[in-house]
Amino acid sequence: MTALRPDLRRADALDWPMTEPHTPLLILGAGQRCGSTLIQRLLTSHPGVMVWGEHGGQLGRILEAVDGMLSWSDELGVQGRAEFSQSSYQGWMANLTPDNELTLRALRLFVDTLYAEPAARLDRPIWGLKEVSLTLTDARRLHVIYPDLAVILIIRNPRDVLRSLDEWERITEGRWTRALTEQAVVSWQRLAADFVAPPEAGPPVLRLRYEDVVADPTNAADLIARHTGLDVAAFDPGVFAKRVRAGGEYARLPRDLHMWDALPASMRQLLDPPEIQSLLAACGYPTASVPD
Repeated sequence: MTALRPDLRRADALDWPMTEPHTPLLILGAGQRCGSTLIQRLLTSHPGVMVWGEHGGQLGRILEAVDGMLSWSDELGVQGRAEFSQSSYQGWMANLTPDNELTLRALRLFVDTLYAEPAARLDRPIWGLKEVSLTLTDARRLHVIYPDLAVILIIRNPRDVLRSLDEWERITEGRWTRALTEQAVVSWQRLAADFVAPPEAGPPVLRLRYEDVVADPTNAADLIARHTGLDVAAFDPGVFAKRVRAGGEYARLPRDLHMWDALPASMRQLLDPPEIQSLLAACGYPTASVPD
């Protein structure tokens, strides 16, 4: 039985035709303020689609835990099942576990109950989720139980990400902290590495830069429609015209974005590490030695 481990190879998934709607649809954002909510809104503007929002990356922990259960079963549970089959309770049953098929079935039932079923009750049978704390490793794990999974990975120039997060630090009265900004940079680095990595076997992945999406939204919508198997005419293009930058009280505040050079030095220095500079160049963004 196939485990969820990240070294999974699914050669048959590399060239799947995208002619039918794929479920689920997974949007991976490279941290906050990268445009993942824009893609979520576009997909959910389709009357048959429901893309659920962030959950703090908790699903990734569940997928990792299931991976651990599958590994345990492969290494020790198999002996327990053999012993119980041969000797019942008189055998060595200390590590007796259900077989992997049941573990994977339980995981699929959990995710379906949480996301697929409520979407169907809203008459939106094509469901998905977006998250800024998951990676392509998590996507490959989901692909084991959802062979029709399609993934969209979106990144943004981290200078603009930090300009936006600087505003959050200033207007949220301590709700958004520097520690959260630093974690957002860690997330950007992790997903940017996924963005530039050579394609691997697994679910189809559409890689987008936020700057390209907003520069040519018509082309972006067409790419997303073809990738997901959806009808582009069913999307509401008005999503691109209406900016939704926050919810609640913060949505009513005027924008107060500072230019990059006006940000605190301690914030600008978050992009100084050589590995981040290398990713900036690989993604087509200015490095420290190249002005905006």
